[in-house]
Amino acid sequence: MTRALTLEDIDRLGELLASIPEPFVPMEPDTLDGYLTAIALLRHPPRIEDWIGLVFDIEGRTRASLASEEMQHELRKLVLARGAEIEQLILTQKPIDPIIFEDEPENPDDPFDALHPFADGFALACSNWPELMKNTSKAVQAALVGVLRYESPDENTPDDEQEVAASIEEDMAFADLDEALADLTACVQEIAEVTRAEDIERMQSTTKKAAARKPPRRR
Repeated sequence: MTRALTLEDIDRLGELLASIPEPFVPMEPDTLDGYLTAIALLRHPPRIEDWIGLVFDIEGRTRASLASEEMQHELRKLVLARGAEIEQLILTQKPIDPIIFEDEPENPDDPFDALHPFADGFALACSNWPELMKNTSKAVQAALVGVLRYESPDENTPDDEQEVAASIEEDMAFADLDEALADLTACVQEIAEVTRAEDIERMQSTTKKAAARKPPRRR
């Protein structure tokens, strides 16, 4: 059973990421969560060494690291632990619990501003490994819209695409952040039910076998 990260672990993860020196641009924990979630949804995920470099520098520069090897090892361990935690939640069909920061929104007028980093990280993974985007399942494509609708606004996005995004927002409006977050996590599970169906079934089978092996309790 994968150990869930504590609040202290998450704080430490953020501290270590923030300590990667300039000019490198590491992910923040909320962006990392979206990135790791998209990777966990892939039927054919990339090797760790192919994706972890972008965590330390979103531009993919290979020398991005902390000065201390011990701290770098600690950071890598926390990143992998968080990825394993997210994957286990997905395979056991439990809602993921994304890291979001509500205290300091970049745009106070946007009620869902706190979800932008998650969607941005998710989109970054999709752009590098487009397996999800190429999936022909209508359920997957609809759920992807439910996640990627929260991407940060891009001034370079063509007007027609901005109109489509605005239309989606109007048709799929939520009352508050909690409601939007619940829908986002449901969308993640809907994708998993298609892309990780075999692994989910295998996990359920393993869990049932483990439960059957437990000795009866003595009274």
